Amino acid sequence: MEVINEFYADSVEFRYVGTRPIITGAYIKCRTGDIVGLLGRNGAGKSTLLKILFGSIKAQHSHILINGKRSTKPYLSGKVGYLPQDSFLPSNEKVFKLIKLLVLNEAEQHALSNDSGITPLISKRVYQLSGGERRYLEICLLLYQPTDFLLLDEPFTGLEPLAIQRISDLIAKFADTKGFIISDHNYRDVLAIATETLLLQNGSCRRIAAPKELEFFYLPESPDDLQGDR
Repeated sequence: MEVINEFYADSVEFRYVGTRPIITGAYIKCRTGDIVGLLGRNGAGKSTLLKILFGSIKAQHSHILINGKRSTKPYLSGKVGYLPQDSFLPSNEKVFKLIKLLVLNEAEQHALSNDSGITPLISKRVYQLSGGERRYLEICLLLYQPTDFLLLDEPFTGLEPLAIQRISDLIAKFADTKGFIISDHNYRDVLAIATETLLLQNGSCRRIAAPKELEFFYLPESPDDLQGDR
């Protein structure tokens, strides 16, 4: 029987000291095979929500279940991975050493080292990589971790179209065994791979049933590529 894992968060409430509430009762659910796109305007709290889901920020209130078990520090569960906006790799380390250090399974080390996007980088140090190459490496290293869920904050921002396509293809490939929650301002790239789209607005998550709805709640004017979704 196929095992379907589930990440569930409800009643998430958060405010910074002395400020108005940023998140007021947000709800989100992600299962194996799901690619949940999390959209929202600047300051809506997308990055904050991802950090709460990972456990690096503590909310005033939250109810988080991972595979049916309550979790107050999801990062300690070994079930959740997180890609921050800023690079987390040591700049002077070589790519092949990072693969050996962070990917424990030898077969997966071999597979990653022979990935067409990684092979040309294998002998380089992190500081020698372009932004797209570094982001691709970071995401690959996270994908090969034994986690059930990945939270990706701005995986596409600042990348060229080829790098975005490579990352999108990887996410789709690993969605057979993982669930993803992805936040990015490049909404077209998110919509292209998302199985479900949420809009974080006024502190809570609104489910977007069709891209056309974004014109009313998120986008300032009708983009040409959404006209067919009326």
